[in-house]
Amino acid sequence: MTKTIVTSALPYVYGIPHLGNFVGSVLPADVYYKYLRMKNEDAIFICGSDQHGTPIELRAIKEKITPKELADKMHGIIKDIFNRYECTFTYYGKTDTEENRATVYAIFEALNKNGYIIEREEIQAYCEEDKRFLVDRLIEGICPYCNGLHARGDQCDDCGKLLSPTQIINPHCMICGSEKIEFLKVKNLAIALDKLQDKIKEFITHSSINGWSKNAINKSLSLINTEGLKPRDITRNMKWGFQVPLINYRDFVFYVWFDAVIGYIGITKEWNKTKWSEYWADNKTRLIQFMGKDNIEFHTLMFPGILLGSDMDYTLPYIIKSSENLTSKNIKFSKSRGIGLNLESALGIAEPDYWRFVLIYLYPENSDSEFSVEMLKEIINNIMNGKIGNLVNRVLTLAKKSGIVFNKISDNGDEEVDKIIKDYKESFEKIELKSALNGVIEMANLGNTIISNTEPWKLMNKEDTDKLSSILNRVIKIIYDIGIMLWPFAPKAAMDILFYFDIEEEPKLSLLEKFPILNIEKEIKVIFNKISKEKIYEIEKFG
Repeated sequence: MTKTIVTSALPYVYGIPHLGNFVGSVLPADVYYKYLRMKNEDAIFICGSDQHGTPIELRAIKEKITPKELADKMHGIIKDIFNRYECTFTYYGKTDTEENRATVYAIFEALNKNGYIIEREEIQAYCEEDKRFLVDRLIEGICPYCNGLHARGDQCDDCGKLLSPTQIINPHCMICGSEKIEFLKVKNLAIALDKLQDKIKEFITHSSINGWSKNAINKSLSLINTEGLKPRDITRNMKWGFQVPLINYRDFVFYVWFDAVIGYIGITKEWNKTKWSEYWADNKTRLIQFMGKDNIEFHTLMFPGILLGSDMDYTLPYIIKSSENLTSKNIKFSKSRGIGLNLESALGIAEPDYWRFVLIYLYPENSDSEFSVEMLKEIINNIMNGKIGNLVNRVLTLAKKSGIVFNKISDNGDEEVDKIIKDYKESFEKIELKSALNGVIEMANLGNTIISNTEPWKLMNKEDTDKLSSILNRVIKIIYDIGIMLWPFAPKAAMDILFYFDIEEEPKLSLLEKFPILNIEKEIKVIFNKISKEKIYEIEKFG
């Protein structure tokens, strides 16, 4: 059986992820991994905390604790939040571990031996006010490409373009706010991506046919074809991170992006010191990576470049699924600035199932998608409650009132149901998650249409129960199918539906081919509720 590694971009522990972070990486990865579990595939879902970098070091100084204490504290908080959102990681680790350190050192030494590590002198920002060199994330100003106000020294937060500090317009120090910035010469180590460009381009051209997102293909090849790859620094003169194992660079640590992408391997080693190689040292393994578009270049150019340059035969990315942006005009969410609606505050408004369903419904799979209070109300009240929840309640109520004993739902075949299930599976195989969720909604629409057209309540008092039984058999099977199909998106609600069929274990796809027994003796409970005006008021506070 082919093995699969599912990963999502590692959440940075500086702050709690917001809805856009979640829907761009961890949530779609979790939904897809749950589908693989339903298929009984040999798959693992690896994720974890990206723990190094200057923001952690500076925040630790402000809180008067060590960077490691802060990083580990935030790791625990974020891991707990993901657990509350019903994410089923095989392992959720972190980058600041001995396993990852050893992996980073081994890959670095291989890259160095193969001639892909170079020393170069470059310009680095120096704050005259603080009397210290500033790493890229401590420089902020105007982006030269989009004129956005949130351009950092390595990347613009607005357009996602990779930058160097000297490109920033009107730069200022993020520590003290001073504009007294000098650019001085400093030596750093870099990975020679220019020497690896042909290998990387061949890899992208060959691998992208597996089903990469269009933005991942276009952005990567465009950068290669128009600008060409250039050496990229992998060291920084700071304290928090893995110390560079070279005598002349004892005061330097590896740049956070370098050990973060290698972290997928290191975290898998942390999970299982023997089984990790069954996945990462097998060229038949499918590595499927989920991320937002701001992480594309790190995963399509740099990570493959590191692996190819090391020549250590690690598994290369098979599919890159990179989303566009979840935007909002009236609700703020910003992780780096610590404002707006994040995953923790969202739980005070609605339970995890609601957010999982809503966010996948809005998943910016191929284009930007807008989140709004009006859209939230529409999805929860009219789709989740109105279509799915009400259907389940109506069917169970009708079945209980009918007096018919449903020992086993009869197999009369149902072409419409079979077609929806077929499309649902095909959507997942193509990793089109919005389409798969729409299959669940389509199934609910079919059930509601059947009830509206046949009006089974009018048959309750008639002696001939064959027609009533036939109708109820069909819609009972439909809500049973919904319970199975809903599981990757809203696990608790799915199990609440399957409770009426005495199914307590997480469902498998094979159950869709079976014909359930309905336990009509169980008390009927609400699957989804409407969102209240009070909760709407709560979310509007984040505007």
